[in-house]
Amino acid sequence: MLQIISGKYKGFRLDLVPSEKTKSTSHLVRKALFDTIGAEIEGQTVLDLFSGSGAYGFEALSRKAQMIYMVDNLFAAYKTIKKNSQKLQLKNDEVRIFYGDAFRMLKKFIKEELIFGLIILDPPYFSDYLEPLFNVLGPLTNQNSLVIYETNHKMNLPSKINDFHLIKSKKYGSKKLNYYRKVFLTLS
Repeated sequence: MLQIISGKYKGFRLDLVPSEKTKSTSHLVRKALFDTIGAEIEGQTVLDLFSGSGAYGFEALSRKAQMIYMVDNLFAAYKTIKKNSQKLQLKNDEVRIFYGDAFRMLKKFIKEELIFGLIILDPPYFSDYLEPLFNVLGPLTNQNSLVIYETNHKMNLPSKINDFHLIKSKKYGSKKLNYYRKVFLTLS
C-alpha cells in the first residue's frame, strides 16, 4: 500500500493497482516532487496522466490543489483510482477520473478549453510518448504551468521540446523527475 505523505489526507492508505502493467512511484519520489514545487500546487487544476493508483493526483489534492483530473487506459487502474477516491469521500468538484487513451483524453480536454497548472506524466518507461505528448500539451498550459515527466534514471530528455524548456532534472534511485515550463517570447 501507498500512503499520502502530507496535507489534508496525510497517512491515508491508497490501494495499489492489482496488475504488473503499472509501476508505483515510491514515497521518496513523490515527496521529492511535492517538496520541489511546494506551495505552487495550491489552487491549481492538476492533470495526472497515466495515473496508476492515483498517488500523484491524490497527493496533489491533499496539498491543496483545487481539482484533479486522472487518466489511465488500464481498467484495473481506473477501478483502483475510483475506489481510492470513494474511500477519501471526494466530490465531483475535486476529482474527475477517466478511463481511456491518454491522447484521446488530451484532445477532449483541449476541446473543453481546460488549462492545467500542473501536469504530471508518468507513462510506461521507454515508451515513445515524449514528443507526441508535448506536441499536444501546449493548449492545455499557460506561462505558469509546470509539466513533470517521470522517467527511468537512465533516460536523458531534451532541454527543449516545442515551447517547453527543461528547468530541472533529478534522479531518485531508478527514477528521474524532469521539470518543464512553457517559455513565452516577448517582443520589445
